[in-house]
Amino acid sequence: MKRILIWLGAALIVFALVTALDYHFEDLEAFEAERDAAQVALLQTGLGKTRYAVYGEEGRPVVVLIHSFNGFIETWQPNIDALVAQGFQVVAYDLWGRGYSDRPHLDLTLGTFVKQLEDVLGERNAPQVTLVGSSFGCVIATEFAVRNSQRVDRLVLLGPAGWPAEGFDRTVVLDIPLLGDALFHYVGVALTKSAVEAYFLDPTAYAPMLEQWERHARQPGFTRSALSTLRHAPVRDYRPGWKALGETAIPTLVIWGKQDVSFPYSNAARMGEMVPQAQIIGVDGAAHWVNIERSDEVNRRIAEFLR
Repeated sequence: MKRILIWLGAALIVFALVTALDYHFEDLEAFEAERDAAQVALLQTGLGKTRYAVYGEEGRPVVVLIHSFNGFIETWQPNIDALVAQGFQVVAYDLWGRGYSDRPHLDLTLGTFVKQLEDVLGERNAPQVTLVGSSFGCVIATEFAVRNSQRVDRLVLLGPAGWPAEGFDRTVVLDIPLLGDALFHYVGVALTKSAVEAYFLDPTAYAPMLEQWERHARQPGFTRSALSTLRHAPVRDYRPGWKALGETAIPTLVIWGKQDVSFPYSNAARMGEMVPQAQIIGVDGAAHWVNIERSDEVNRRIAEFLR
């Protein structure tokens, strides 16, 4: 038995060393070539390049869209035109490690993502904005709003992350040093793909979106960035932040898919207690990416709220 444990430990160390070398010597040329071919707009900051896009006319009130843990700009396609038609200028961007944004070699803390949002707002020179977040994007939007309440006019939160799972949370395995790194490096895309498919009630109806996600996910640095975010940002438990939001006067709209299995709608009751000013709407027939599955209703609810 002792010999078996020694062999298992040695194998784990070898896997960890190989993983570390792969992370250190990531071949980003293919990623940058694809990004160049896509001709996307990039914002250069101290941490790297952020892909962003702007829709609508200058001088209009600014709405910033912050996508989910596994999102990218295109996950907002069902909502952008509706917001522009309502008279807003819409800004969307890819989070670090996602889409066509860079994959910096650092711990992806919540503060790192808040700084990215600050840089995007600085580029737009927008003194006051409405923030719309999806899932982990809700956490980023809320943290920015709590720190800068005078700059945020309103908050819209779609299927917010930051709620601990009931019972055993399988993702805690990824927190184990060496084992989590090796596991996520080699099978992280497959594991994450199953989670993304669960964002829809019928994933086959959104095959092009899932294919686009997988193209981004197979680029170098994605699994490393995703694991770093899970370990260093409050994706799974942001309850102190929700309580802090409740101590502000920021008008808040929460829209939640009632069939969400990623962060279940049952958490809406706790959200209502922690954020008393929040207007919470449950949407039937939608899972986690409620803004895609029930875009017409989501767009209508947001328009009513922003009026």
